[in-house]
Amino acid sequence: MRLPWLTAVCAFLGPLPPACAAAAAGPSVRDIVAFTRIVQPEGKEPAEIRRQISPYGTRAFIVVRRANMATDSNRYEILLLSLQPDALSGDDPPAPQAVFSFDAAEDPYDGDQAVQRVRWLDANTLVFTGRIGAAVNQAYRFDLRTRTLTPLTHEAAPVVSFDVSKDGRRMVYAVQVPNPPMTTGARSIVIGNQSFWTVKWGQQRLQSQLRKYRFYVADLGTTAKPRPLGEPFFEANFAKPQVSIAPDGRWALLPRFEPERTLAWSRDYPLLAEVVDRYAPALLADPLRYYSGALVKTARRMTAWRLEDGREQTVVDAPDDALPGWFQGRTDRLWQGGGASVILAGTHLPKTSGNDSAASHVIEYWPDSGRWQVVARMDGRVKAAEPTADGFVVVDGERRRRFQRRDASGWREVADAGKVEGAAAAWSLRLQQSLNEPPDVVANGPAGQAVRLTRLNPQFSTTTWGVMKPYAWRDARGRDWAGGLLAPKDATPQGRRPLVIQTYFFDPEAFYLDGPNFNFGFTSAYPGRAFVREGILVLAMGLQPGKGRDPGSDNQAKLTQFYEGVRGAVDALVRDGLVDPDRVGIIGFSTTGETTLNLVTFSDLAIRAATLADGDTNTLFQFSVAYGVEAWRQMEDMNRGLPFGPTRDEWVRNDPSLNTDCVRAALRIESYGVPVYGNYDIYALLRRQYKPVEMVLIPGGAHSLALPSERMLSLQGNVDWYRFWLKGEERTVPILAAETPASLKAQYDGWHQMEKMKAQVDATPRCAREPSRG
Repeated sequence: MRLPWLTAVCAFLGPLPPACAAAAAGPSVRDIVAFTRIVQPEGKEPAEIRRQISPYGTRAFIVVRRANMATDSNRYEILLLSLQPDALSGDDPPAPQAVFSFDAAEDPYDGDQAVQRVRWLDANTLVFTGRIGAAVNQAYRFDLRTRTLTPLTHEAAPVVSFDVSKDGRRMVYAVQVPNPPMTTGARSIVIGNQSFWTVKWGQQRLQSQLRKYRFYVADLGTTAKPRPLGEPFFEANFAKPQVSIAPDGRWALLPRFEPERTLAWSRDYPLLAEVVDRYAPALLADPLRYYSGALVKTARRMTAWRLEDGREQTVVDAPDDALPGWFQGRTDRLWQGGGASVILAGTHLPKTSGNDSAASHVIEYWPDSGRWQVVARMDGRVKAAEPTADGFVVVDGERRRRFQRRDASGWREVADAGKVEGAAAAWSLRLQQSLNEPPDVVANGPAGQAVRLTRLNPQFSTTTWGVMKPYAWRDARGRDWAGGLLAPKDATPQGRRPLVIQTYFFDPEAFYLDGPNFNFGFTSAYPGRAFVREGILVLAMGLQPGKGRDPGSDNQAKLTQFYEGVRGAVDALVRDGLVDPDRVGIIGFSTTGETTLNLVTFSDLAIRAATLADGDTNTLFQFSVAYGVEAWRQMEDMNRGLPFGPTRDEWVRNDPSLNTDCVRAALRIESYGVPVYGNYDIYALLRRQYKPVEMVLIPGGAHSLALPSERMLSLQGNVDWYRFWLKGEERTVPILAAETPASLKAQYDGWHQMEKMKAQVDATPRCAREPSRG
């Protein structure tokens, strides 16, 4: 389906004129890596941004990260922004002030920033967790008046969450408890249902262990040691446990996980039954817990802890409605009256006479007496709750519901005005961004004024960095797909261009830099705008169509749907005169690594080169090492059965590793971190068949790379890969860590050998596949 703007996109056609050197045409990978990123707020939700504003509304903070190439580290800065009305009334608002900065020595994973959860303790104090001169996260307090940083914890293992009383004298925190698989003095391990990588690497590596946590309370400014609250417990629901302390420091509300009660509760609470069916099928398939692991998806409820003596008491004996993952960190505990009571949003009620167990509720709870009462019944799941000047707002499913204090006896629901007032802020904040405009912070005034407070990346220009525009197409079955097409802003129409498809996600309202663009996107494997200088087009797309998706389809049918979406995109771009169909590549990361592997194995699409970056797989090898982590259901669904018994033939037909003879694309495999297992079977089998494949291990990295040198290895490696396979071009200047002219020559010598192998592969007949398999 041709978009109106394509009539004017002829400038996107053809390679750049020979006189235009690539080095002068656009951003390099180094420019992408050096881009300044906003790391807090993490998203663009108004409620999250409001929390950056100080209690009196006169200033705000953001946290940014930029690569320090010279030291191969990331520099984090907390920037203070003025919201004083008189300062914002002129034409030249005050520049952001860097009040705290440091280079992170330990920063392997973009999903675990070296500064996290920065928030106001009072108008002059910030608190946060960070890895500052330490290998693990600690909690810190930062005084803005004196610029003094004070550590609040001194733990040997990471502090994963914390909260501090209003006067700063007491804190509650959760810390990871070391849990090596072989206990002290032992010389063997009974594997049980522990995972492969827990047993193999977990003895010394906290990240690989079957993770456990424990809560502590600490009286700050005293010599007293932190006191434990309860016993250690296993990680649950793909998330770290989040804590909440009363402003007066007397009580805390902490999550308690109930694996032994989850199945029975799911029969009484439909919202929990939905969680079990979707996220925890092992509870139904493996009631003995014989082959599924201990990192469970489980029911959660909140309990109250009296901090003076560490006594725990039940709030309501029923589960809450939070989904696994980041939903576990939602704001759902709002303290009232300094700590006299607390609003708890999204809890079910005990299944007793007169209580409604089909829905979750908002309740008010008084910990001193143990009394609670219902404020409102929810229509859906609670996404978040936040305070207002006279009450609170709950996001009930997709609906905002506002409540005001009626009197001492309760609350009343009132019409929602669509916004939540700040405590005293005359000005509000928002992130301003678009597909071709990097995020910056804008202040909005009470009279409709808009003042830009930051210019974090003044070097960015679409003239050299290219233009991303929405692109829509329709597949052969009539499904409508939407993505984004990135191309040089000005190019002469001299022929069709090579194309790289970057899979995962596309947000038409977020800035596009180097990957799937939720917030800034993942930082691994996707060069994005760095392809512009090489004259390579980029299509960003998701896994499913916007309209016409197959309802209720299994994972195998979704794969076929994705094949057809990719084929439809390539066909549309070829019809529009933009793309050379013989020079198409595709990159998959994480979950889309699995999708991409299946596509290049089972589809007859003419994909010349592909990348699997730390990707999932549905192979027998992965099925074996995934034992104990409850990932089998996904693979069994993908392969339409088990690798034994009556469905063995289905598994053989659908397992990519058992069909590597069908792979024709030149394949780059990236693996991050010491535990190498994903796609190693694919690599070995393709090498055995003399097929073009390269595996790159980055042992110090994690799933989404963060260290500048490691990002350079991944991003520049993919630029080199696609320049070679789609354009026949080679890099001649060493730029990567430890790279030399000799090592660079060896890289291309190896690829030229693969090129001859690919010519032989291309000369053989394609695998015969069923029509449903692409």
